[in-house]
Amino acid sequence: MKLVHISDIHLNADPILGLDSIANFKKCLAYVEAHDHDAERVVITGDLTHYGLEESYRELAEILKASSLKGKLEPRLMIGNHDNREMFASVFPETPRDDAGFVQWTEETPAGVFVYMDTVDQGRHSGRYCESRMAWLKEVLDQARASGQKAYLFMHHNPVRVHVANADIIGLMDERAFQSLLREYNDTAAHVFFGHCHYTLSGAVSGVPYSAPRSTNHVCWPDFSGQINRMGYGDLAPNYNVCFLGDNSTVVHSIDFLEAENLKWKIYEDLEFS
Repeated sequence: MKLVHISDIHLNADPILGLDSIANFKKCLAYVEAHDHDAERVVITGDLTHYGLEESYRELAEILKASSLKGKLEPRLMIGNHDNREMFASVFPETPRDDAGFVQWTEETPAGVFVYMDTVDQGRHSGRYCESRMAWLKEVLDQARASGQKAYLFMHHNPVRVHVANADIIGLMDERAFQSLLREYNDTAAHVFFGHCHYTLSGAVSGVPYSAPRSTNHVCWPDFSGQINRMGYGDLAPNYNVCFLGDNSTVVHSIDFLEAENLKWKIYEDLEFS
């Protein structure tokens, strides 16, 4: 199964760090439309807007309405710390919520069950996954295990320390409890997809592999100096990830969509493989 994973589009009318988040997201979506329209899912893991404003969500709705991805490939939208849960729900009321009102749900796919999680702690940049949400996730994973399905988890916040101080201080505050749950279900949880950090990440937590793309707008630089109040950014390539979910493998590619104009192709006419 082919999956497109986008994160941290931060739509905002005014520039962010000198960058046009709306124009950059449109370019990202156009590249997906042209080159990855054969994907079976497109997921955006939060920070849909920069300030949680109604006008930004309506801008997103108009962009998606005009996109050729509308329909089968219409992106699954998740919220992040820059979003406002109720404002998002007022513009996208069709997005499912659980019984407690959190924007999280599950979806059957050819690869297994996709689990869309709400890690927002409204008003804070750090994330939470409270007892109510944890109980919901445990039930979902129990059902997946009982049916012999793989579960692919999607969330906004990093569920593991990434050794960058300004990211770790606003990561998932319940990471120990969440990692303990992952350890219990690492026979069922196949992969964790997240965003939030704005740089490419991959690794494993509690025996479960994870990956994260950069932002489509303002990319950050991983700084291992330990300084909490310093963020590296600049003229860096935004990206999204293309993931291939197989029976025995998960492959993740990073697509630097703004670099495509520099791409050249060489065709070998007499290439032989031995």
